Amino acid sequence: MDLRMYLVNARQNKGYSQRRTARESGVSYQHYAKIENGDRGRKVSFLIIGRIAAVLDISLDDLYQLEKAYLEEIELKNESKSY
Repeated sequence: MDLRMYLVNARQNKGYSQRRTARESGVSYQHYAKIENGDRGRKVSFLIIGRIAAVLDISLDDLYQLEKAYLEEIELKNESKSY
């Protein structure tokens, strides 16, 4: 699971809308929606991720480990395609 899906699941588990999560995180709804939709790619500031994590009661360490594992998985898939 990538960061984007993890955030979607965490938000839904809390019963929050994208608008509420954005508002409580101090970011615009449009910006937050782009993060969840993947339109921001992997370019999301640590400060914003920290704010979102706080609102959703997510550990930053969990997010880091999740993203690290996801990127390693992608790297392995890319390596296997090159053989």
